[in-house]
Amino acid sequence: MSILWILSACPAYLSAQEETAKPSDHQPATPDEQQQAKPGAEEASRPDFDKMTAREFFGLIDFGNSYLAMFVDGERLGNSEQEAVVRGLTRIRRLQPHRITHWLKLSVPWNELATHPAEHRLEIYLLTGTVEAIRRQMVPEEAVSTVGIPFYYEVDVRLDQDNGTVPGTIVVEKLPAAWEANFEQVDAIRGQPFSCPGVFLKTFQAEPNETGYIFATSKISWHPDRVDALLGVTPAMVRLAKQGMDIGELSYIQDRAKFEGREREPFYQMLAAVGRLPFGQQTPTVELSVSDLLTLPRIGLMVAPEKYRAEFIDLAGVCRRITRIEVDDADIQARLGIDHYFEVSIFVPIPAPIVSQRPGDEASRKEFAHEYPVLVCVSELPEGIQEGDQLHLPVAATGAFFKLWAYRSPFMSGQEHTRRQISPLLIAESLKEQSQVGEPEVNQFVLVIVLILGGVIALGGTMGMIFSWKKHPRRR
Repeated sequence: MSILWILSACPAYLSAQEETAKPSDHQPATPDEQQQAKPGAEEASRPDFDKMTAREFFGLIDFGNSYLAMFVDGERLGNSEQEAVVRGLTRIRRLQPHRITHWLKLSVPWNELATHPAEHRLEIYLLTGTVEAIRRQMVPEEAVSTVGIPFYYEVDVRLDQDNGTVPGTIVVEKLPAAWEANFEQVDAIRGQPFSCPGVFLKTFQAEPNETGYIFATSKISWHPDRVDALLGVTPAMVRLAKQGMDIGELSYIQDRAKFEGREREPFYQMLAAVGRLPFGQQTPTVELSVSDLLTLPRIGLMVAPEKYRAEFIDLAGVCRRITRIEVDDADIQARLGIDHYFEVSIFVPIPAPIVSQRPGDEASRKEFAHEYPVLVCVSELPEGIQEGDQLHLPVAATGAFFKLWAYRSPFMSGQEHTRRQISPLLIAESLKEQSQVGEPEVNQFVLVIVLILGGVIALGGTMGMIFSWKKHPRRR
């Protein structure tokens, strides 16, 4: 597996966590947050966090030597270590994205961890491998209100090495939604590929005569390599996972809603993954086009969007607007290589009208009679196509369906500021410029009409000459 795309996905939870996680009564602010809360503090008194090790930083947020002393190397995790495990999970979830990026080590010194584990405690490594089994560990009821975690998981794995694999256990607070719903289905989850930034905790003795390694993380990224109906994995998802996308992130997408904080990560990951797809994989995974699916009853795109999540679908229509969107998030730029993308508004033909109306309120009726707006996001524009607001450009694309997006538009929100347009949002590698739809047919039709008219005129002229000859014989 490519280190580049694994790195793009494994810290994925951090960006999403930063936007949604809020300090609780039981979790003190990190040193960064404490400094932000005291704008008047002298610059000289502020620690230089960039020069700290991960272990030193954890010590500042109350996960120091007193907890590390609870870990016993050479043994599997026991009840006496649970307090330290839970403490570690509550602190790991507070790390900001740039901290992980700064401390993350791409190569794991397995021999060093095995012979001198205490010296490497709390160092952070990029881990990849496959799942063996999952156990749910309950936190004592009397401690739940204090730590805020009712349970966590121990995931037994095989961790990738340069020359094989080693046994390991990853302690994690949450699993991908599909794993969590089926974690007792051992056969379904065994062998699933994953990646994550792992905080090293300790070693254990595995059988036969192998050293095992225990890490903690806040979230495991899932990269399925096979179709699985039980886990909801489609061929399109496997296609994206092979390009580094964490398929577990798809569970955070909400249809018929504006963009929420947790959707930021799957959006950028899908944009990066689609852009990395080889040309031969920029193909539809659904037979029908977006135009066909928009008005399909019961199982169409507008009524059952979850059925088409991440599926690649063809569309063609008239591009009315192209807007360049700047991405100023340093984490996304560094991890995914994205500093901009283009949002493209395409009106596609529809076989039947689409009506938006509040129940019983005829005045609120809005109708799309012949075409419907679809939004496509692409990393780059092909040569000859430029951004603009007043366009009339026939285009086509094959994109992965992301969600039904609720956004403001002049047509839908002009008189009602709170009303939203609901449109499919797809992510494509690029656009293809087309000739005018139906142009050849129109030209042929006109040509036929001209020929018919020419024939009629010629026939009329001939008949006129005949009748003229009969009435007036030619003179010599």
